[in-house]
Amino acid sequence: MSFFMKSMVYVIASIILNLTSVSLADPPVEPIYIYGSQPGEGTLDQGEDGGNPFASAFVYLLTHEILTSDDFRSIIINRTLEKSWGLQYPDISSSIDRELWQFLPLSSADRRIALVVVFSDYTNAGTTSLPGARHDLDRISQALSITGFEVHTTIDPDQSQLNSILTEFSERSRASDIAVVYTTGHGVEVEGTIYLLPGDYPFIHGQSQLNARAVRLERIGGAVQASKANLVFYGGCRNNPFDEY
Repeated sequence: MSFFMKSMVYVIASIILNLTSVSLADPPVEPIYIYGSQPGEGTLDQGEDGGNPFASAFVYLLTHEILTSDDFRSIIINRTLEKSWGLQYPDISSSIDRELWQFLPLSSADRRIALVVVFSDYTNAGTTSLPGARHDLDRISQALSITGFEVHTTIDPDQSQLNSILTEFSERSRASDIAVVYTTGHGVEVEGTIYLLPGDYPFIHGQSQLNARAVRLERIGGAVQASKANLVFYGGCRNNPFDEY
């Protein structure tokens, strides 16, 4: 066989191998959304631990060595209820397969990545800032890091910054087995859609600017693209105070 033919065989074999690798790659699984409250209800920025009671429950969750699906559900609900004095009852978007799903311990071979997105500073928005959210960013990031996650954080990003962060995280999470997002800030839920309101949101205009100026939770949740498990923890409110005006 000539050198040219050998080279062509090598190139074709390489292309086939690469295509096979792509086709055999595990697709991302649908994310599970865990909310800090029920539809139509609010959340506390600062409970007894200095932050959102839902964040307190999440941090406590990560201290366990073994955590089945039943443990996960009971701890996130009961701990949040306790820390919020009964005001917050978490909501989980979908059922978890009790036979196959276990949150902890994670396999040492699993590639884990996490993103913490917090909106806290509303100084120029005409509404109250959220110091508890800033506090939660630090303690959640630390807890995830101790559990073995590669943690990325951002606080008070503008639209352009957030888009870049989510694009990069999406690419990184595709190469991971488990991806987690924790996000919070002032939030509203309108007709089943949850919006996070950044620090420059024009609150004076109510909900009329949601599509143009707010961030859909699904946009953030769409960045988790891992192959085994994708979890989105949302600590913001699910009511709509704009209805009052």
